[in-house]
Amino acid sequence: MNMQQNNRVFYPSPAIPLAPVLSEKSIKLSSKSRDVKSILSNSEQIHVTSGRAGIALALEHAGVTENDEVLIPAYHCESMISPVLWRVATPVFYQINADTSINDDDILDKITSSTKAIIVTHYFGRIQNLCKVKKLCDENSIVLIEDCAHAFFGSKDGVPVGTVGDYSIASSMKFFPCFDGGVLASSKHSLNTIALESQPASLQLKSFFNIVERAINYGRFGFLGKFLKAILKVKELTWNSIKRLRKSSVSTAISPSSSEGGYGLDQNWIHKNTSTPSLTTIKKSDYKRIISKRRANYEKLHTALAGLANAHPLFDALDKECVPLVFPLFVNSPEQAFDTLKRQGVPIWRFGEFLDEEINQELCPNSMTLSSHVFQFPCHQELTLKELDWMIEKIILAIK
Repeated sequence: MNMQQNNRVFYPSPAIPLAPVLSEKSIKLSSKSRDVKSILSNSEQIHVTSGRAGIALALEHAGVTENDEVLIPAYHCESMISPVLWRVATPVFYQINADTSINDDDILDKITSSTKAIIVTHYFGRIQNLCKVKKLCDENSIVLIEDCAHAFFGSKDGVPVGTVGDYSIASSMKFFPCFDGGVLASSKHSLNTIALESQPASLQLKSFFNIVERAINYGRFGFLGKFLKAILKVKELTWNSIKRLRKSSVSTAISPSSSEGGYGLDQNWIHKNTSTPSLTTIKKSDYKRIISKRRANYEKLHTALAGLANAHPLFDALDKECVPLVFPLFVNSPEQAFDTLKRQGVPIWRFGEFLDEEINQELCPNSMTLSSHVFQFPCHQELTLKELDWMIEKIILAIK
């Protein structure tokens, strides 16, 4: 299966951080700051290199193999499909509704005797109603995998995200200022039989310097940042030496593509732990601050952009238990505005922009529409008010 990426345009780097960067307020030692509902509420959890590695490990642990079918939403990215292909299984796409909720009736129609697993995605942090699909899975002995890549935190009707399915996965990099990281969790199955290897020293080093470098590049740490820049010069020399040493050998990439903005699945990075610098950042972050800041930033964007004539928020309101990944905005005429915003350095992307070639208007018109019309803007906890105001001004001028 091929993703539709033939006409990809390359744009300048975002002027403000697309994802969280480390700051003086990121870390809090008190464990009370981490007493929240999240995918980590599961009794079993392991920290891996990425969310897609988590999907691959879930499928492997569930025994998915050749001739099995895995149901995947028609609104997706390549990182949701590649783990299925790694297991030599067949992806089968089901429809979603215009508000990104799953189409339970279409899922029922797509289930066959070969269906082994169903992946359900909590888009943009909004948690799906899993009652019907969970019942279908239980009745047909099908594994339910919650894709929480967009929803590390949150709950629905008091039930923590990621605790309903047989397995759940998350992408730590989307919610924390880390270089690599994903989660595979379960409250239904023991995960202690999954053997993971430690990251090589080169990756551990790169992880540490990447976390620090991104923070400095976006002006965090003030005067201390200037001092750290000198350290980064040493890092650059060290890193170039490592690259030269590895240049002549054919071996594992120095870091997973997920940490470099790619969407593919690196088989050599599936059975590895999260790097120590990233894991430390994840485990010591202030979860309550993450939740409150993301919700507040989302509400600020919603208030500022709800009155646009040529666009509207994808969701009417922020669910009270939702912790958003991003602010999704439906734009009526997207192409010119998307290009303008990207060229101005506004951090913007479109989830599902490159759908599998099987997806068309007949199979799922909602996926086709969402993939081109819905812009996602960051609302993460490390954005400053000045950065938010700058981004809002650029969005209003571009879309109006």
